[in-house]
Amino acid sequence: MDAFMTWVNNPLIQSAVISPLIGAILGMLFAGLNQSPPAAAPATVQQAMIVFKQTIVVKQSRGTVSSSNDGLAWFGAVFIVMAVVIWGYSRYVHDVLHYWDSVVLSCTAFILAAGLASAMRGQFSSVEWVWYIFMPLIAMGASLYLMQLAQAGIISGAREATFFYGIIDYYWRVLNDSQRIWILCQLSGVAMGIGATFVATMRSLHYLALMNQRATGALSSLWFSLARFTRFSAQSRGLVLLIILLGAAYFMLAGQVHDLWMHRS
Repeated sequence: MDAFMTWVNNPLIQSAVISPLIGAILGMLFAGLNQSPPAAAPATVQQAMIVFKQTIVVKQSRGTVSSSNDGLAWFGAVFIVMAVVIWGYSRYVHDVLHYWDSVVLSCTAFILAAGLASAMRGQFSSVEWVWYIFMPLIAMGASLYLMQLAQAGIISGAREATFFYGIIDYYWRVLNDSQRIWILCQLSGVAMGIGATFVATMRSLHYLALMNQRATGALSSLWFSLARFTRFSAQSRGLVLLIILLGAAYFMLAGQVHDLWMHRS
């Protein structure tokens, strides 16, 4: 039993075996519980989206945002937040990348398993469905590449230094200006990469939910709620946001933004 728990808790096993396995099981489960769509079901993505829009009422509300006029307090808050996030990223970057990797692998396995199960049950009535379901796999592959850039961009010895210095000392005494900007760019790139992974997953879930809306089954109400929740990611704005996040994350993690910043300063 101890040997089994050691095997399960191994980070490599969690990333390469357990996470994809969970994603595959969920994908097969979610796509396999619904029956094949009837003959009268919408055949194309556009038709399914029209039917979906006819059954939902979108409510828009406007709110007001108040801002503080105290510039000094704002500057102090920004400095504290910057110091904290730089210290925190330096210390926990390996954990962040590990969990990001697990999420990407799980989502990839989920998309593949759901697509396979849907194809076997005859839920794909046109090539268009296949394209929209599997297109997020491109973003998942890009996320894996971004993770490699983030791993290569870790400053040697930065994590170890966080155990000997407090947040303020680490920010001022350990790091120089170039290193501070570098870590900020890396952190921003990782955040954008994780955001892109989330948007791509939501996009896949939307079309999976939209496709299963055409069928009958125990999860019909769940699929409708899921399609409504993920609707933004399937619109053209969602695709533009996904491309912007992936592109910006690349320039951040590859060092172009850091070089430009240091050159102009």
